[in-house]
Amino acid sequence: MKIFLIGYMASGKSVVAEKLSQLLDFRFVDTDKWIEARCCKSISEIFSDHGEIFFREKEKECIEFLMDHQDIVVSTGGGMPCSNHAIELMIELGETVYLEAEVSTLISRLWNEKSGRPMIPDIETKEDLHRFISNHLSQREEYYKKCKHIVCVDGKSVEEISKEIKHILL
Repeated sequence: MKIFLIGYMASGKSVVAEKLSQLLDFRFVDTDKWIEARCCKSISEIFSDHGEIFFREKEKECIEFLMDHQDIVVSTGGGMPCSNHAIELMIELGETVYLEAEVSTLISRLWNEKSGRPMIPDIETKEDLHRFISNHLSQREEYYKKCKHIVCVDGKSVEEISKEIKHILL
């Protein structure tokens, strides 16, 4: 079984995927970490040095690499499902779970870690961050909502979300 966790940045994909993989005794793969290791650069450096198109190609390579693996929980990058027909491929390969979060939840999680996020480091006010997330999320949600399962993450712990996903899938 392959499980792909999908959602906007700061929705909890990585921490939930890691916990879920422990609960299921599956291997955990974070696509951003996979790409960083392959390129020997951080995601921010990859965006800065090579641009988004190059990064999206690396995401596609990662999915192709994972095609032959079983019993894995994959944390995808927030934009991964939105390019190169990746969402359709993930749906075909395994279970897809959208970790849905309210904009207010995303703002509270992202505000203090903006510098580590390649798309938002220069946003100066919470109002601007709200506007950016709202617009960006509305563009991406059509892809996210194609997932087989949707789990709301607002107000829930990593443990609660992981157990809910395990219950849905097993």
